[in-house]
Amino acid sequence: MAEQSQPNGNLYTSKAPEDDESHQMISSLFLGPHAENYEYFKSNIISILEYTRDARLNYFPEDGRFISEQVQVSNTFKHHTDKIGNAVKKAAELLSKHSVPWWSPRYAAHMCMDMSMPSLLGYFMTMLYNPNNVSIEASPLTMVAEIEAGQQLCEMFGYNLNPEVKDVPVGWGHITCGGTVANLESIWAGELLLTTRNLKFYPLALRNAVKDFGPLSFIANTFIIETCVGSKRLFKDLSKWELLNLKVLTVLEIPDRLSVEYGISSAFLQNVMKKYSIQSVGLGSLERQYDIEKPIQYMVASTRHYSWPKGGAITGIGSDNVVGIAPDMEARLDLEDLDKHLKASVEKQQAVYAVVAICGSTEEGAVDSLRGVLRLREKYQAQGLSFVVHADAAWGGYFASMIPKDFKPGDPKNAEPPAQTGKGDGFVPDASLRVETQEDIFALRYADSITVDPHKAGYIPYPAGGLCYRDERMRFLITWTSPYISRAGATESIGIYGVEGRYDQSNLWTWKRALTLVP
Repeated sequence: MAEQSQPNGNLYTSKAPEDDESHQMISSLFLGPHAENYEYFKSNIISILEYTRDARLNYFPEDGRFISEQVQVSNTFKHHTDKIGNAVKKAAELLSKHSVPWWSPRYAAHMCMDMSMPSLLGYFMTMLYNPNNVSIEASPLTMVAEIEAGQQLCEMFGYNLNPEVKDVPVGWGHITCGGTVANLESIWAGELLLTTRNLKFYPLALRNAVKDFGPLSFIANTFIIETCVGSKRLFKDLSKWELLNLKVLTVLEIPDRLSVEYGISSAFLQNVMKKYSIQSVGLGSLERQYDIEKPIQYMVASTRHYSWPKGGAITGIGSDNVVGIAPDMEARLDLEDLDKHLKASVEKQQAVYAVVAICGSTEEGAVDSLRGVLRLREKYQAQGLSFVVHADAAWGGYFASMIPKDFKPGDPKNAEPPAQTGKGDGFVPDASLRVETQEDIFALRYADSITVDPHKAGYIPYPAGGLCYRDERMRFLITWTSPYISRAGATESIGIYGVEGRYDQSNLWTWKRALTLVP
């Protein structure tokens, strides 16, 4: 195959990129296919190392040197430092020869692309300090950075972050080690996989605490709750089917209502629920108590990532109960097939944990109709079936950044091409999402939870995943504490939420900060 070339010998400069402001901005963020920004990158690495040196020198400087010059000139010291240096050079040589060339526009065999310089620098600098984001005491700066990064993701998806806005819940997000763990955690919390499971079974666990002689039995004759069809009944009188199908907001409001209406503190309620919650008694125990013979299901397009059946197995839902919905001719979730499955669920009275809309499937890059899934939920809630709507936006979530701030669904101008930046004629391609995709990505703000992989379209090093909740209270469904972690002060501890302990992801925060500072 003939080598591509231009008359001036440079394939990349045929369209006067010096006039393309988009190219100028993007060029400042990456090392470049031929390491064109090597000197800038090296300069920042040197700055990081100098600050690391100064931090160590300034910590009890009166202590003096631990590693003396005499040690450094000894034969043993030099022998081992030479061994390390040789090993580093050999490993670097092997990686340079035998790694996939993500950085090159010629390589298109994988969804990942080059990593941004801010994220690489953030990863490198934070690695030198090894913070553990389990608590503010162990990571005074980087925990704040993770909280901010979670807020930035929520803002990108359109979640509300202003507690003064009363008619929309406040969102919350945090960083995980990857999309698989984020999906697993979402299942846990509502069997999404963990969040969703716990959400689904919370009313059943609470009912056990409200029964005769239970610690919350004093509310039994007065605590009224709204079913998903809109009727208001005593909580103790709801059927198993009604308890399994309360709306997400209804379940999340229960602790607040118990506090306001009965003066039950969060500490007291947490202590009570330790005895009854699914985390304590297990999935099988609650299923036996309530005679749940038909396994509760997850529904997701058959184009799903393998993490979904894996998460079903890990959380005890069972991989067979992660039901694959047929794709349509554009590799998207077929709404008619989903409709048939949901109709069957109502007829058989088989509960559903969640329906997952994939926003950017791994193989096809297809975006499911999230709007259609939300409409179907509304339809079936009127028939007594409610479930979480989760968006698996591991690959496509960052395309939300392409949605204009003033975007309005149905506006004819949504079909217009993006405006050019600068005088260049498009050296950096400018392409808008098709209108249908824009509107489904805009609808992310209405999904109950969203997973996203910054290490895909976010240009962040592996591993980096994220999970965002439309309602911040969902995180309390997956709360764990450790006795060695101090809780003093007002700053939130991220480590008590989710599957993992903690690790740091300041690479994501540094990247976001860099973008914020770009004019």
